Amino acid sequence: MDKIDEIIHSFTPVETRKYLEKIPAGKKLRSKLICTIAKESKDRFTLSAIVEMIHLASLLHDDVIDDAKTRRGKKTINADKGSKTAIMIGDIFYSSAFNKLVMFGYETADIISAAVAKLSYGELLDVELSKSFNVDRAKYEEMIYLKTAALIEASCEAAALISRQERDIYRDFGKKLGIAFQVIDDLLDITLDDAALGKPSLNDLSEGKVTLPILHLYDNGGGNDRKTLLRLFNKPISQKDALWLRNRLAEAGSLEESRAYALGLLSEAKALVADQEELCAIARLLVDRVR
Repeated sequence: MDKIDEIIHSFTPVETRKYLEKIPAGKKLRSKLICTIAKESKDRFTLSAIVEMIHLASLLHDDVIDDAKTRRGKKTINADKGSKTAIMIGDIFYSSAFNKLVMFGYETADIISAAVAKLSYGELLDVELSKSFNVDRAKYEEMIYLKTAALIEASCEAAALISRQERDIYRDFGKKLGIAFQVIDDLLDITLDDAALGKPSLNDLSEGKVTLPILHLYDNGGGNDRKTLLRLFNKPISQKDALWLRNRLAEAGSLEESRAYALGLLSEAKALVADQEELCAIARLLVDRVR
């Protein structure tokens, strides 16, 4: 992935390159998918760099929206330099990425830019849903598709396009993988501690985000469970409440049900590319995160 980092660096205006070093290196899932699907294309690294810049921009904006202080154990740019700086750097990354995207022509640019519009709407929907305790699973699934899966889906489809392969299969693969990825992230917010996450655990519920395990407990638990969940919603969670929450989610089968849903999607995704070991290996890495 060093080559992709070099391209990102070259695409970024000189004045803002210092901010790249302040953003913790992520998993580069989208780049891994693009480079694996389009391994015969000379343009795979450039497309990966463009998608990574878009992803970085979205993280900067997401941190401002969530008022996040840390990401992967490092201070966020909004916490360090202020929200105005974080928003503008995010805008510069978006603009720089789109400036380079046009070199790919209409079809590829259309796939990626449409995904960015979905991503932005997903962020808006996330904010809207956090205003009250969301009990609609369909709304939750729509939000995580738009906010997370859409760009992964588009990365896979665009990679297939530039390498002249079947787009529909890779698009479906990316969509299933992306939804599973977000559900697993939602699970890890509950099951891991602050050190392992690189940010506060149980942060989703305290920020007003009702994720799949919480929805399952609300739907399948008793009246006391519902009352307690509503009390904890969008408020700081004490150690006592955190212990109760983790215990009840385990006892009610909420963690296992959510895990099974994610693993089911991963199995469906792998079945689409069963003859491609490298892509199946990437999917297995997601599974390993929740074992």
